[in-house]
This record gives sequence, C-alpha cells and structure tokens, in this order.
Amino acid sequence: MSTEHELTPSSYIEHHLSFNVKQLAEGGFWSVNFDTLAVSALLGLIIFGFLWWVVRGATAGVPGKRQAFIELLVEFVDDQVKGIFHGDRHKFVAPAALTVFVWVFAMNAMDFLPIDIMAWVYHHVFGQERFRAVPTSDINATFALALSVWLLMIFFSVKVKGLRGWLHELFCSPFGTHPLVWPLAKSSFCCSVCGPRPAWLEQSLVRCSVGAGRYSIS
Repeated sequence: MSTEHELTPSSYIEHHLSFNVKQLAEGGFWSVNFDTLAVSALLGLIIFGFLWWVVRGATAGVPGKRQAFIELLVEFVDDQVKGIFHGDRHKFVAPAALTVFVWVFAMNAMDFLPIDIMAWVYHHVFGQERFRAVPTSDINATFALALSVWLLMIFFSVKVKGLRGWLHELFCSPFGTHPLVWPLAKSSFCCSVCGPRPAWLEQSLVRCSVGAGRYSIS
C-alpha cells in the first residue's frame, strides 16, 4: 500500500476492497476488472494444466496418489451430474460441471493467501496499487458463471427432451394439460423462471458467491 497517504481503517479497507479497473472505451460498460480476468485465466491454466498432466500419465494399474485424487474428484462430480441430468452426460455436461467445480474452488481458495503480504507483492513486484486476487469476490464473475450455467441448463434440457417436451414440462408439470389447471401451470412457469432456482444450482451459486466471504444479504 502506498505510504504517501495516512493509513486509516477506512482507507485500509477501501484499498483491499478495490478492483483494478481498466477502461477500454468511454462509458461504464467498457470498464473491466483486470485483476478478476487475470487471476481467473491464470488459475484456469494452472489447475487444468495440472489435471491434463495427471490424466496424461494415468495408468490402468494401481493408481498413484495424484491419479487417485483426480479419479475421486471426477467420480464425485459425475455422481452429482448423474442424479440431475439423464442424457449423455459424458460428452459435455459432466466435463463442464467438473470445469466449473474445480475452477470456482480454485478461485475461492485464493482467499487463503495472506492479504497484506500479497498486497505488498502486487505493489512492489507487479507495480499494481490496487489488485483484488479473489475472482469470486467480483459480482461480475459470479453473475457470468451463474448466467452461463443457467443458459446451458436450458439448452441441454431442450436438447434431451425436445422443444415440445421441454415446453410441456415447463408449463404443465406437475398439474397436467387440462384447461382448468392452466392458471396453476402459468403460476408454476413464473415460479420456475423468477422464483427459487433448482437446489443444485442454488447450492453452486451460494458456494460461488459466499465462498469468498465478501457479501452480506440485506
């Protein structure tokens, strides 16, 4: 932290809660949090490079410690997906779930780094006065992940059930197709779109947003 200004509790907190914002063009829409993008990309390269290295050296015999850990992780995520998605999960859905799980876990784990020591490193080594190293503390990152998961959930539901089957389940389940229950079906549709999310998505978003311990719910 710069020593040019007097250090107060307010300035200390503000410094550690400020993002490294880069302005790409005029207007607030064209400002990006450089620290969020940089750390997310770096963690992706490290984590998935490690997974690629372990899988590349996997053997059919007795697995080593690294291979056993990765197999346990893959089996855990695959079991979660199997209970939710009933189509061909191994082609995209299970790998995508593994990607999101490991990536968000690594992002949240950045909060274990000592904040004052890392602030000194960012300032004196990388020349960055403001740098927030926990990507999930950025609401833009968590919203982007949540929106991506939501869109993928809709896309693969339509792909597996067909558009007609998806619309039927969305509007008619669990009340049926009788005209007298259409108002209830429409209420069910509104609740499914604007109301509570599926339990697995709710848990994922809570872990993603609250895992870094940055937000309070009013």
